[in-house]
Amino acid sequence: MKLNRQHELFRESVRMVLDRECVELVDDWERDGVMPVHQLCKTLAAEGLLGLTMPVEDGGLGLDLGYSYVWAQELGRVPAGAPAMALSVQTDIVAPLLARAGTPEVRRDVLRPAIRGELVAALAATEPAGGSDLGALTTTAVRTERGFTVNGTKAFITNGSVADFAVVLCRTGEAAGIGDLALLVVPTNLAGVRQVRHTGKLGHRSCDHGTLTFTDVEVPAAYLLGEVGEGYELQTRTFTRERCFLAVVALGQAERVLRATVHHARRRRVLGRALTDHQAIGFRLAELDAELDLVRSYAGEAYQLLADGAQCLREASIAKLRATRLLREVADVGLQVRGAAGYLGVDDVERTYRDARAGSFAGGADEALLHLIAGHLTGTEQE
Repeated sequence: MKLNRQHELFRESVRMVLDRECVELVDDWERDGVMPVHQLCKTLAAEGLLGLTMPVEDGGLGLDLGYSYVWAQELGRVPAGAPAMALSVQTDIVAPLLARAGTPEVRRDVLRPAIRGELVAALAATEPAGGSDLGALTTTAVRTERGFTVNGTKAFITNGSVADFAVVLCRTGEAAGIGDLALLVVPTNLAGVRQVRHTGKLGHRSCDHGTLTFTDVEVPAAYLLGEVGEGYELQTRTFTRERCFLAVVALGQAERVLRATVHHARRRRVLGRALTDHQAIGFRLAELDAELDLVRSYAGEAYQLLADGAQCLREASIAKLRATRLLREVADVGLQVRGAAGYLGVDDVERTYRDARAGSFAGGADEALLHLIAGHLTGTEQE
């Protein structure tokens, strides 16, 4: 990714904000299992961080994607995955979708308040029976005189039980296959919407995840994004930016853990020598460092393709696949190097080890990404 001095100055600024608003507080959030996402969004919005690349006319800053790239890197420095998971939905998944396909009413009622930190967003595509197969969705949106009636259930949704609105992928029944999919903005205060929080998660314990159930929910026609039948295409475009963003966040997390592990290994002595002086440890850390450089370079190129307006779902999927796998590997080695102390959770590596497991399915399961990559290879590409 091509960055200039302005991007680096922004990095210094956003790092100070995240240190103050997240790094110093995240241990308490994780202990309590709750992150004050509404207050956090308001605070970050006051710093201009919720609309970095959004149109100026909608309250954003209208900046280039280099700022999104730096934002993702810095979120990766936070010693817990929860803030990045919750905020990525707000800034780099839902907001760009609303800016691209939202009606004037959606921009006025939803996008602009979200950029101001007044509304928390969710993207509701995954259902209890699965999320990777978009063509198998069962949530319906039946056209009425005033708009659509929505029925169905979405599960494992980031910000699901606290969101003020959700962008919901629905089946309309107006065409065959994926041609009848539509995206609707559904305020969660509408009659018939029920939100339930998931608890007892392995990782991302302070990030809200929940189930959204829709029972005869009446949604205005103006809250349709694009046209009926464009849901699949819009969702695929969303996947592209989401996967680029998640890849860069994962690499930021991997770098943080690797640096901390090297620091620990240099100070810890076994058989009279630092752990880094034992080839079994030193070479393993060197391999991870080399892999981190390679994957970071590839993810940066994928982000640059995105910034240039190129079709890069394949590249985004590769970046996300390799970055999240590398994070799991780095966290595993970090825990091993610390031994029993790591298992007891004396620092944030144990937390990262738990959080990193979600990378194999959040934002696209590894198997779904490999299926897409294989499709490009064989000429049968399909999400």
